[in-house]
Amino acid sequence: MITKRQKILDAALLLFSQQGLEGTSTGQIAKTAGVAKATLFHHFENKSLLIDELFRELKIELFSTLVQHTEIAEQNRYQAFKFMWMTGIEWALENPVAMKFFTNVHFDPTTQTREVIVSQMFASLDDIILKGQEAGELMVLDINLVRHFIHSHFLICANWLVDQQEPQPEQSEKYINDSFDMCWRAIGGQNL
Repeated sequence: MITKRQKILDAALLLFSQQGLEGTSTGQIAKTAGVAKATLFHHFENKSLLIDELFRELKIELFSTLVQHTEIAEQNRYQAFKFMWMTGIEWALENPVAMKFFTNVHFDPTTQTREVIVSQMFASLDDIILKGQEAGELMVLDINLVRHFIHSHFLICANWLVDQQEPQPEQSEKYINDSFDMCWRAIGGQNL
């Protein structure tokens, strides 16, 4: 049985992805979830906290998928990062509504909560980048700048793929590989 809290999160995800964060009211979320507005506020003090919690839960789901399929220690940095990228794109294609939500959140003012979530969950990516910088394989840039660039590039590429109407598999595969190589080169990677 789905809890009221989960119904609220599911309704929020659907509405935020369709109408944007500002275009969605707590009243609409409660109505779509089939709960009273007071129930929504029992679980989430305000809309901002609801957004942060939905963001956290979806990032945990994405991160769990990435680490479940990645053995970074056994691969070179390029291959490890590429595998994370490919796995992330696959997750995005399987979760298009979540990707629309992530895009909407990305262009909303970031909260400290979301910053902490991203930096904690994606520490393994930071580790790949920092070790690559130390080894001279990547440009030495501020890790926060690199993380934001990678995240932005990923969102644009994933959403473009999600929006395609039945793309040819060969074209999608080439686009995914090219989008990763563009990202790798942009942070100073040379080995392709």
